[in-house]
Amino acid sequence: SSGINAEYGNVNRGVYKPGSDAAAAMQPSKNALRNQKKRENRQGGGEPEKTAPAPVQTSVDEREKKVRNLKKKLHQVQKLKEQQKEGKELEKNQLEKIKTEADLIAEIQKLEVS
Repeated sequence: SSGINAEYGNVNRGVYKPGSDAAAAMQPSKNALRNQKKRENRQGGGEPEKTAPAPVQTSVDEREKKVRNLKKKLHQVQKLKEQQKEGKELEKNQLEKIKTEADLIAEIQKLEVS
C-alpha cells in the first residue's frame, strides 16, 4: 500500500486531490495567470499604442456587420416581391418593407464604398 502512495504522490488513500502535485504547486494555474493579466490591464499596464488600433478594427467590423444586416433585409424584400408576383396577398407591413428596397440598396452601396 505504501508503495502505491510513493509512486503516485498526489494520491491519498485512493482519493485524488487536485493540485496536490508538487510541480503544480510551484506554478500558478492558467486561470490565475489569466486573472493576473486582467488585473494588470485594468490598472493601466497597457501601452496606448496597443489600444489605439482596436477601435479602428471595431468600426470596420461594425460596418461589415451593418452591410450583412442590410443585405439580409434586401433578400427578405426580394422574397416578398416574388411572393407578390405569385399572387400572394401581403400584409401592410410587408408592403412597407418592399418600399424600402431602394433605400437599402443605396445604404449598402454607401457603406461598401467607404
